[in-house]
Amino acid sequence: MMKRLAAVFAAAALALSVTACSSAKDSAPVSENGYPEYHWNASMTVSETTINYKMVERFAQLLNERSDGAITVDIYPGGQLGNTTEFTEAVIGGSIDFGTGMTTDLVDFVPALGIFDIPNLFDTVDQMRAVLSSDFTDVLNEYNNRGGIQMLGYSDAGFRQLTTNKAVHQVADLAGQKIRVMTNKYHIAYWNALGASATPMQFTEVFMGIQQGTIDGEENPYMNIVGNNIQEVQDYVVETNHLGHIITFYMNNELYQSLPDNVRELVDECAKDAVAYANSIADESIAADKKICEDAGCEIITLDEETLGELRDKASVVYDMVRADLGDELVNQMLAAVEAARE
Repeated sequence: MMKRLAAVFAAAALALSVTACSSAKDSAPVSENGYPEYHWNASMTVSETTINYKMVERFAQLLNERSDGAITVDIYPGGQLGNTTEFTEAVIGGSIDFGTGMTTDLVDFVPALGIFDIPNLFDTVDQMRAVLSSDFTDVLNEYNNRGGIQMLGYSDAGFRQLTTNKAVHQVADLAGQKIRVMTNKYHIAYWNALGASATPMQFTEVFMGIQQGTIDGEENPYMNIVGNNIQEVQDYVVETNHLGHIITFYMNNELYQSLPDNVRELVDECAKDAVAYANSIADESIAADKKICEDAGCEIITLDEETLGELRDKASVVYDMVRADLGDELVNQMLAAVEAARE
């Protein structure tokens, strides 16, 4: 409780300074490049070692350099300004300017982003990135804006993979395995459809849960597997490639829309370059983390095309759920974008 209050007070204090700066923008000093002064803040629950942090850090550096120091962004990692729900509410409310997490974190605020919870949607990471930089994101931004945010870009940490202490080479091997999942109805339905026993659990409890045998495995991108030492308590990493771990980078929509044209264009330009940078380091990070898993004694299991096809077939239950929740039009638009990226 005390932590939460501290986070709220910190966010409120920041809000006063940001509001003062934003309200004074018309009379604020202007740099040689013609940019008013802005002092912004960005929040996340993850650490400085993550792709999220490095992406926002690059964005802040580029913004500062290209505005001749007129625009600065202070970054608060590690949940300093609250948990995911708290800081997201603060971004939507305007007391925090920027946020970064993953698409699943935003579904309660922008239900349309549940479109990315459809399993086995992408064949390759490159295909996923092509969709995330396509015109389909303009469609999604209409929904994002209604939810109070402007999405500046999507990066990724590759695909989410299964880790387990029971070897999996085919779908039948999942029968009865207790797999930790996020509290997400689509994720739960998917793993249950595969014959596993989906077990919602806070990620902070996963390591001990595996040690104690409460769960047999969990699913995460390599970044989170290694970041939380899951490779130390699991024997296998099974490359199910079932979901993209899609990283979001967004800001308060009211602030974004209020910016002068030159500032808005600069924000868009710096965000685009920061996302490209994040994608480039993601590939290196995945390779390095995969090696760490292997060095720890984990066997990496690559599934054959027949098994991957069966995973896609079993995912149909989630397609039906998403269609019922979000409508055929959005799902069909997504599938068209995926198909176009395959060409």
